Amino acid sequence: MPKPARAPVTLKHIARHTGLSIMTVSRVIRGRPDVSPASRRKVLAAVRRLGYIPNPAAQLLASRSAPGPRGERIVGAILSPEVVTSHSYFAGIIQGIADEARRFDCHLLLGYGMGEATPPSEYPRMVREMMTRWLILVGKVPPRLVHQLHANGFSLVLVDMRPPLRGVDAVVCDDAQGAYEATRHLVKLGHRRIALIRGPVRHPFSQALTSGYRRALHEAGIPLREDLIVEAPLRPEGGHEAVEVLFKGPGRPTAIFTNDDMAIGAMRAIHEQGLRVPDDLALVGYDDIEYAAHTTPPLTTVAVPKEEMGRLAVRRAIAQMDQGKQHVFSTTVVSHTLLIRSS
Repeated sequence: MPKPARAPVTLKHIARHTGLSIMTVSRVIRGRPDVSPASRRKVLAAVRRLGYIPNPAAQLLASRSAPGPRGERIVGAILSPEVVTSHSYFAGIIQGIADEARRFDCHLLLGYGMGEATPPSEYPRMVREMMTRWLILVGKVPPRLVHQLHANGFSLVLVDMRPPLRGVDAVVCDDAQGAYEATRHLVKLGHRRIALIRGPVRHPFSQALTSGYRRALHEAGIPLREDLIVEAPLRPEGGHEAVEVLFKGPGRPTAIFTNDDMAIGAMRAIHEQGLRVPDDLALVGYDDIEYAAHTTPPLTTVAVPKEEMGRLAVRRAIAQMDQGKQHVFSTTVVSHTLLIRSS
């Protein structure tokens, strides 16, 4: 059970910590020039130490907490580090966010780099310039960040991550069900030695793929073989390395399920072994990234409606603006599609 979020740090806390007046602290936070260098250093040090995040309801455009009319609305999108390094998947989500923000005549601000490796003391600096209380968090961000932002008055929409607390919206895909359908497809083709190449075991996406994969094997009466589950980086080279590991094992698989990025590397490794997809080994991916239809042969994959997820996230943020306290928070689950191309 998640720990309750601590009370938000306020200007009063910083003033008490530094021994300065609330007015001086406020001037530093707002970037005013009429503050001595010593006081500024003292306040900024306290901001980092206490984890202060400006309350957007008080600071939004320095005058209002309401969203404003069309053309003056601002939506912020904070991208986790995996979004930057996994461009092929998240590009569609970002495109959907940008398109829908434009359709609603909203200004869109982007922030980067809030991941598990980010110290909590860095959160205030990263969100201070967003200038809006309505934030879309894209990718797997630390739950502690969600709690801290929520406690400080931000209205949140999570994309590709289930909410760790109430009072936020989310847009997700049922990855476990998608993995189940992909594995079941391979079972129906007659395969019984089906390998799974997944990312780091602690990653929620890897856990979802494993859950669906195990369920499909169990329903088909196929014993789970741990030697056919290989962990690798969620990149093409990770898929390439994983195939090399599988081929050194006691029983080479007849089919492989993984995500699209790793499937591209896996396909190359299979070809280097003198084998062909799907004649010698079936290969199914997940995500339907841009290049999946252009591999040789085209990759069978589970298509995730990435742009739709981005558009839905903006609509939820707009609904939060328009409905205020009447807004009902929810998690929207989008549908996936199995695209059978070659395997």
